[in-house]
Amino acid sequence: MVKRLVRLRNYLVYKFYDISASITRKTFPTNSSANFIVSIASYPKRDPLLPAVFQALSNQTCPPLKYVLVLSEEDYDNREIPSHLKKLEKKGVEIIWNRNNPYAVKKLVPVVEKYAELAVVTLDDDFIYHKNLLENLINNKYVKEGCIVGHVGKAMYRKGNEVKMMYRTPKKVDESTPPEEIYFLGGWGTYYPPNSLHSKFKDIGKINEIIPGRGSDFWFWAAAIANGTKQVCIGIPDSFRLGIPIPQNEQTKPRDLPGRNIVEQRFQKTIDYFEIRDKLIEILPDKNDI
Repeated sequence: MVKRLVRLRNYLVYKFYDISASITRKTFPTNSSANFIVSIASYPKRDPLLPAVFQALSNQTCPPLKYVLVLSEEDYDNREIPSHLKKLEKKGVEIIWNRNNPYAVKKLVPVVEKYAELAVVTLDDDFIYHKNLLENLINNKYVKEGCIVGHVGKAMYRKGNEVKMMYRTPKKVDESTPPEEIYFLGGWGTYYPPNSLHSKFKDIGKINEIIPGRGSDFWFWAAAIANGTKQVCIGIPDSFRLGIPIPQNEQTKPRDLPGRNIVEQRFQKTIDYFEIRDKLIEILPDKNDI
């Protein structure tokens, strides 16, 4: 019963912003002096959610330099987009077209290629975010120190010389967690400063070979480890919820849902591609010693 009520509540919040988006023509507020942009990636079955997602983002207390939406050419014939996406363009959302990279990795790769001098905050296309999310993510000492910063993560560990994707603590982590153990969970906002990921993460051929679907979280994580960039999880604030997930259905659920074994294979190939296995064995705590 409680789950049904929560789902109903989430749906009503989504519909509020969806309706607001349909009757609002104002361009989304941005900050010309900001040094970061917000990037969201989507595809046809999920893009009807985007007007509500961006409408909610228009209330951010710390707006970005610009909002970017990444789409794949393979998903839209001749780059023809539906009217609700054209309306987003009119409101100031920049569409970046991407090729041969149809999954979640595209929310960062083509964006940093185009805007290498700017920081990027990655968000998801199926959340209604709280108005203070960006301010909380951006205005902290770790951003000033050049760290990758996120709200929600887990702490990684190893078992002897074995490293696996699910070798991570069940509880969420915070600022007290050593940066080398941080593994960010997507969806709740991650801030990537310029040049924070190893350049190998942009190789589209390797992306399609190693993670032809789900796997963007550990792809970015491995690229940060390889680059030697500190990752800091600031945790969920006490004063507000980061946001709510938009209820999914058969049409909008993720299109790549591989089994755990497939995901683990992708994870192992990723850490070998970035050549960080020995480094992980060195820096991660041994579960056998904890």
